[in-house]
This record gives sequence, structure tokens and C-alpha cells, in this order.
Amino acid sequence: MKSVDEKILMTEEEIKQLQSKKKKLISQQKQEEGKKRDRRIYEKGVVFEGIFTESKDFTKDEFYQLITFPNIKEAVNQKIQKIIVKRKESENQNVETQKEETDIEE
Repeated sequence: MKSVDEKILMTEEEIKQLQSKKKKLISQQKQEEGKKRDRRIYEKGVVFEGIFTESKDFTKDEFYQLITFPNIKEAVNQKIQKIIVKRKESENQNVETQKEETDIEE
């Protein structure tokens, strides 16, 4: 039979292993989130350059000046809000349709 001291040492070792596993999982999660962010930024950049082909050679500062131009920024933010509202309405319709289908099946 193991002594109490041995059990304590084993438990401490298990704790260290679990902490190490937790760190690895957190690191993996951050990497996955970073990859998703990179892909999202890349895709949006490609779309932007596809629309504004002359902007391909813009510096970071020139690009920032363009996208923060007051009239453009205001118009884009309004459009973004409209898209968000439309998306929510569409999602609500989908939920209602699914609920109706479920009610009919029952």
C-alpha cells in the first residue's frame, strides 16, 4: 500500500500534467483562432482589391486614409447595419419555418 506522501507526489504530478495539457489546448485554440482571423482578413483583402483594383499598390497609411474617409465610412457602416438586420430577420424566419415543420411532423 502506498504511503500518503507517495499519493501526494503522484497527485502533484497529475496536476502538473493536467496544467501542461491545459496550456497546450489553450495554445492550440489560439492558433486556430489566429488561422481563422488570417483567412478572414485575406479573403476580405482579396475582395477589396478585386473591387478597387487601383488600390493594390497602396501603402498601409493610404489604405487607412481610404477606408476611414468620413463619407465612405458613414455609408459603409449604414450598409453593414442593414446587412446585419437582414441577416437576423432571415435567421428568425428560418427558426420559425423549422418550428412549423416540427409542429406539422408531430
